This record gives sequence, C-alpha cells and structure tokens, in this order.
Amino acid sequence: MATFLVLIPPGALRGDEKARFVRDRFSWVAFFLPFLWLAWHRAWLAAALAFVVQMLGSAISDHPVFGLAGLGICLATGLLVALEGPSMVVAGLERRGWTIDAVISAQDRATAEDIYDMETPAGETEARDSVSLPASGTATRPHAPMLGLVGFKEGR
Repeated sequence: MATFLVLIPPGALRGDEKARFVRDRFSWVAFFLPFLWLAWHRAWLAAALAFVVQMLGSAISDHPVFGLAGLGICLATGLLVALEGPSMVVAGLERRGWTIDAVISAQDRATAEDIYDMETPAGETEARDSVSLPASGTATRPHAPMLGLVGFKEGR
C-alpha cells in the first residue's frame, strides 16, 4: 500500500479535476539522480543545492585521504532526496497556495483516484476545512520541546 497526498489548487473546491496526486514513497530515480529528479518536479532551489552538494562530494572523492567521505556525501544526498523528495514537492506546492485535500492509502494511482472520487459526492460545492495529518495539531503548545530540550518561548 502506498500513501497519496491529494492537493488542490488555490481557490479550488473539494473534488476538483485539477487535483494533484503525490505518491509518498522512496524513489530510485531520486536516489541515483537527485538534482535531476528535483528539477523535474520543479523544486529549483533544492535541485541547485543538491547539485552543489553532489559536485562537492565528487570533488572530495578524488582526494586520496577523504575519498570515502566524498562518496558518503554523494550517497547521503541521494538518500535524503529519495526519502524526502515527495515532501519537498508538497511543501513547494503549499507555498504556492495549494492545500492538502485528502490523504489516501491505495495500491496505485488509479485506485487512489477512484477512492478520491468516491469520497466526494457529486455536486458538493463546499471546500474542505483542512486535513489533519498524523503529526499536525497533536502538540498542546505550538512549539513544544522535543527530546527533553527546553523550548525557546517558554523561558526557564
């Protein structure tokens, strides 16, 4: 089962035809070609940063002493983009005004589209308030400390 995030454009209503389905999963293409994958998904700043870090890793890997460190930098960049690439795409869309309309677990995209269409009754014109993602809205304070660290706004 895969998880699909359904995003709708700014001002669109629930069940809009222009909804975009983003599959949240590991991508082998993003692992081997991170900057090209990010550029393909229009995450320009992240693509430029991944390109610079990969070139830095390639330059370091030619050094006789730090060769393994350079290889590690390249692999770490690929792994980060492969795991977090879909989240970067969703964050970029949200910055442009898109909103998450639904989170669907399905075998493939066609099944996810069918489930999304079944959830939206025909002729419904109200927009959805918001989707509660598992980690959102669970903290009692907006900036709760993590792992025993003191939060900045609470004081000492």
